Formats: sequence, structure tokens, C-alpha cells
Amino acid sequence: MREPNASVYRCGVQLLPQNRSTIWYMALVVLLVCGLAIGAALFVLQARGPVADPEFAVAAPQAVDCPVGSGVPVCYRFDVTNTGGGDGAVRCVVVPADGGSAVFTASGNTVYESDGPVTVGDTYSLYTEVQAPEGGTVVEQPAGACQSAACTSV
Repeated sequence: MREPNASVYRCGVQLLPQNRSTIWYMALVVLLVCGLAIGAALFVLQARGPVADPEFAVAAPQAVDCPVGSGVPVCYRFDVTNTGGGDGAVRCVVVPADGGSAVFTASGNTVYESDGPVTVGDTYSLYTEVQAPEGGTVVEQPAGACQSAACTSV
């Protein structure tokens, strides 16, 4: 009977071939595993479907007291709620009525953009300062509109 030696393997299975470099063999195994992981990640992204966009509902403006020392006669609050299917930044525009002026208190401008994403269901209050038109004494209620900041037009 023949004695077993180091060059004979059980069941004919060889874990690391002797005729290949161990480093190259391991590098190919790592590349195979990485390729499978990337393929699985891409499959999950495709199977998940499109991400829902945020939608913003703007409530009717409510008259509020203006900040002390602002010198503005009338202020309004707009409540903005994310009613869409996903989170996203919001961009709002305020338009004065009858030639007056209206700006957001937070930005000092007619346009307000949130610093970060607004989660679904969250409501934010945006305050505006409104002045009557030149020579006028009556301040009309401004109009406000909001949309996702990813959109380019309002």
C-alpha cells in the first residue's frame, strides 16, 4: 500500500493551487466578492422603485404681531406642510398685493429656501413683513407659494 505524502490531497480538492501566486488568487477572490456586492446593491436600487418627491401645501396667511422695533405695520404667517411622499428642501416665494412690498422675516427677501430637508408631515411657519404701496395706507394680504427646492421655477 502506498503511504500518503504532502502532495496528495483528500478527495481531490485543493484549496490554494500550488501553481498560482497566492496574492493574485486572493485579489481575484476579493474582486469577485466586490462585484457580487455591487451587483446586489444595484439590484436593490432598481427593485426599490423611484423615490417620491416632496410636495408642499401652503395654508392661508394669518395676521400676526410684527417683531418689536421692526417698523413694519403688518405681518403674516404662512404655515407650510410637506404633504408629499418624500423629504426635501423647500423654496417659497411671497408676492405682495396691490404694489406693496412683502418679504420673509427670516431671509429679508421675497424668496425663502430652507437650510435642510423638510420631512414628510412636518409643518413650518414662515413669517412675512408687509408694507402698503407708496402713498397708500391699506395693507393687503400677500400671496405665498412653495415647492421643492430641487425644482427650477415657481
